[in-house]
Amino acid sequence: MSPRRQENRRQVSVKAELDPLITLKVLDQEGRRAFHTMRMSDKLQGVMDAYYKKTASDVTYGTGTFMFDGSVRLRGCNTPAELDLNDGDEIEFFPVMIGGGGRVGV
Repeated sequence: MSPRRQENRRQVSVKAELDPLITLKVLDQEGRRAFHTMRMSDKLQGVMDAYYKKTASDVTYGTGTFMFDGSVRLRGCNTPAELDLNDGDEIEFFPVMIGGGGRVGV
């Protein structure tokens, strides 16, 4: 093997160690689950797309919110590294709720 090829393999190996693969799970209120494996530097939009694809007949784009740890709202432009997500972490999907806030006892 040429020295150039060996050097390229080393660079690819180092990149993989610095940017590992993780698997994230999306769980919704109906008990549906979607798993997605991605790199720490990939955008979370891939996880969201995987969830929408799995639930295509029931849930459409933009009809809910993805949350992590009950308080961190996820956006497609974020990465797992930015939010300190780890392999096996669970993301929750909450559908948009309309209504409420009405006056009672009038």
